[in-house]
Formats: sequence, C-alpha cells, structure tokens
Amino acid sequence: AYKFPAHKVSSQILDIIFQVGRTGAITPVAVMKPTLVSGSTVSRATLHNEDEILRKDIRIGDYVIIHKAGDVIPEVVEVLKDLRTGSEKKFKFPEVCPVCSSKVERKKGESAYYCTNKNCYAVEKESINHFVSKKGFNIDGLGEKVVNQLLETGLISDPADIFLLKPEDFLTLDAIVKTSPLLFA
Repeated sequence: AYKFPAHKVSSQILDIIFQVGRTGAITPVAVMKPTLVSGSTVSRATLHNEDEILRKDIRIGDYVIIHKAGDVIPEVVEVLKDLRTGSEKKFKFPEVCPVCSSKVERKKGESAYYCTNKNCYAVEKESINHFVSKKGFNIDGLGEKVVNQLLETGLISDPADIFLLKPEDFLTLDAIVKTSPLLFA
C-alpha cells in the first residue's frame, strides 16, 4: 500500500522533562507549544536519549520540525537553527532520578540512563501499569489513573495486590466514582 509522506509542522520546545519507565530507564521528553499535527494536537514528543538530543543539537527554546512517526508517535525531526536567538538553553541530563532523587547511571554500551533505586516509586508504578495493560493481563477499566489512585491510597503496592481487591475498594476512588457512578450499584 502506498504511504503518503508524514505531515511536518513547526513548534517550539518550551522545556525538556524526564519520565522514568518500568525498567528504570529515564527518557527525555520535549514539552512543546501545542501544535496541530495530522489531526491531533501535539504538546509532547519523546527525545529518546541523550545521544539523540546531542546528535540533533536540540535546545530548550528551539523551533523544531515535528511529525508523527508512523502517523502516531510525535517525533522531533530537525532543529530550525536559523531561528535561534541565543536565548536557547543547552540540555543537561539529570544526575539524580526526577522522581526519587537517587543517583542515575548510564551502563557501558547503552544509550539510556537508569535510576539506581530498585524501589523507585515511578518504576513500581510503571511496572503495575504495564502489568494491567493490553500487553500484560489486559484488565479493562484499570488504567493509569485508577492504578495511581490505588497506589496513593495504599490499596496496592505491587501487581499481586490487584487480585486481593474487593469491589468496595474501588468505590473510594475518584477515577471510578466520577466515570462510573452505577458501576457497583
């Protein structure tokens, strides 16, 4: 099948934030001015890793060209260096985890940095989110917001705790009560 070239637009990088995944990998994410790309508004795009940011010379404040890779995932394609004013800030990878403040390290031969804390809250949370996702147990109605509230209220602390929950445990959660008031009626 013929694929049309990806629709490319420009936006400005307002900040670079960091996400911690279920393996502890820390991923830089560009926060951009909201921009319409291929039918949806994009305000964030993964920057993959430090090597990719340095290769493209991405800075906070840069104007960039973005598109949706595979018509789905927002991606920074290139920096519009001619539009630089001198006020752009060079990127610096954090020395500590943005969630738990533990030391981060980059393993030899890898491009990712990792949180060194095996009990990092973000790692635990993302592990549970993966566990309940389509790639895991595919538990309908147990999305990220519900998992976050279950963790915050102390109803779960690891994936196995999900199987110990009772229907009434969900009634205390805003994410359930607000979206499904008749769920347990």
